[in-house]
Amino acid sequence: MTTKHGFYYNDDDDDDRLYMDQTSVTQIIERLSEPPTPFVLYSLKQFSHNVHAYQHALTELAPLRCRLSYSMKANYNPHLLTILKSSAVMLTTVSGGEMQLALSTGFEPSSIIYNGNGKTDESIRMAVEAGVLLNVDSLFDLEVILRYAHQLNKIANVLIRVNPNLSDSNIHAYNTTASATSKFGTNIDELESIYTIIEKNHDKWIRLYGFHCHLGSTISNTRVIVTCIERLVKLFDTKRFPHLRFLNIGGGLNIDYKRYANRTLNQPEEHISIPTIEDYIHAIKQPLEKLSDSIELIVEPGRSLIANACLLITRVLGQKQTGSIRQLVVDASMTECIRPALYQAYHHIDTIVPSSNKERIPYDIVGPVCESGDFLGKQRYLPETLERGNFLAVFDVGAYCSSMSSNYNMRPRPAEYALDEHENIKILRKRETNEDLLRTYYIE
Repeated sequence: MTTKHGFYYNDDDDDDRLYMDQTSVTQIIERLSEPPTPFVLYSLKQFSHNVHAYQHALTELAPLRCRLSYSMKANYNPHLLTILKSSAVMLTTVSGGEMQLALSTGFEPSSIIYNGNGKTDESIRMAVEAGVLLNVDSLFDLEVILRYAHQLNKIANVLIRVNPNLSDSNIHAYNTTASATSKFGTNIDELESIYTIIEKNHDKWIRLYGFHCHLGSTISNTRVIVTCIERLVKLFDTKRFPHLRFLNIGGGLNIDYKRYANRTLNQPEEHISIPTIEDYIHAIKQPLEKLSDSIELIVEPGRSLIANACLLITRVLGQKQTGSIRQLVVDASMTECIRPALYQAYHHIDTIVPSSNKERIPYDIVGPVCESGDFLGKQRYLPETLERGNFLAVFDVGAYCSSMSSNYNMRPRPAEYALDEHENIKILRKRETNEDLLRTYYIE
């Protein structure tokens, strides 16, 4: 019998309960004994499975050497970083804070990439001093990196972030990072000015180790990734830089956010094809064959490593009719899960206990935050009998939810829990208090 992991409805169970790993979510709530809501559940088994699935799939690209990199901005919970370190995964950071956390967790500087279009002086100094891989985003970025290399008498280790002028038309505009007008990277046809400065200072203050590109997030079209690789592979033909070693391809593969959608829709929705890890590897294999054996591939697949490993548990506060819309008010909001409000993104929302025999009606599921844009889902068919205190689950909140959470309306960030190897509850993060929110203020 295969041991299940992650979040699923038990098909073998007549009562159709929601499970996390081998324990029902109802049991977890009972063990927590009236926990304040909302709170987040992590399936560390699902996360580890996702990591190892990518690492295994990358072996199909042999003899090309490959490494997996995790985007810390998706979710920087230190417990995740411990798992990643033990699995020899690299980290992609986008701030001095993330870089500092990576270093303090014990990651080798050579396993950390520092990316960003607007790096601060403090963070550049830290990166050069520590010896992490810096992505050069622009001419001004390069000039500041060189200034600190001079000051510290160090050689800066860099990649160039290349903008290949590509995008997946199905991606929300805010998630596109490689279009012609993107704020990220240097246009692939305008690299000569950066080459010239690096060449002038090469092996004195700077070493160019390769090229980086990031295509955006929620990518469902592997052809975009293939075209990107085809364009970047040609950059390694240059003989001007003897230390070229890394091709770093970033871009978050989409996950199947709607795999349970038909449970809460009035009409079945046509299934949208989401590329699997195997589809991704198969697609990129041919264009990578043109790379020299001396080049190492770094793959940073974004949300697909962590998104499906977390669940947000919320309580119903009540329901009300507003014109033609039935509103279901819950205690979770855009402060814990901003993606629906920011990107109009879909997250499946459902009950945690059996409800198939109860009449379902369409609700807009909204939070208590004082914003009209504070919603988690619209026109979801859920039991008509839902009442104050009932629990609901918001699926796939592992990426860009906790890390993008806020204290708007003076709301505390929620507690985060997992199950250990014995299915016992493990606290990953305590719920914030009002004292936590006020700690940095000087109050007379």
